[in-house]
Amino acid sequence: MGGICNNQQVPRNPRAGVKDMLLSLAIILVPVMLIVWFFTRTPDEPNIQQVDWKPVVASARSRAGYPVLAPKEVPEVWRPTKARYANKGDRWVGNTISAGDRWELGFLTSKNVYLAVDQSDEPGRAFVASVTRSATEDGKVSVGRYIWTKMVSPDDRTHALVTKMAPRRRWSLRTLIIEFSPTLRGC
Repeated sequence: MGGICNNQQVPRNPRAGVKDMLLSLAIILVPVMLIVWFFTRTPDEPNIQQVDWKPVVASARSRAGYPVLAPKEVPEVWRPTKARYANKGDRWVGNTISAGDRWELGFLTSKNVYLAVDQSDEPGRAFVASVTRSATEDGKVSVGRYIWTKMVSPDDRTHALVTKMAPRRRWSLRTLIIEFSPTLRGC
């Protein structure tokens, strides 16, 4: 009766030795190691695309229905990564429509801490949720004449200070959000 195992000796190459085994192993391991290296390496410095933010500030200030907040100057080592403005009804990020006049300005500091100012006169809750990645309240802090709500996203990657700025003369109630990365916990 035949079967899978018939106890016959498989012919063996009498000249095969340890050297042949190591050579075969090297032929398999070298490409595997190259593939692992290629897919697991981390670049020394990520390529951060910078934007020219000052003309965007000037444009936003001339178009917005409220005072646009932006620094006059920032340290030279800060990299501007985001500067954009849209009026209500204009196209926004992700091909969405802006629900209000919206201003965003973001920088990456020399210590790779992201800081941003986000302003809008659109309904507060939707705006805050979109900017803070659905953060929840984490207390209050008083800065100057404003009470700020500290917000932290569920994954702890986005921290923000949020306040509503009262209307003055021609401009309406707006929400101001200051975003920062978790390394700025002193607030």
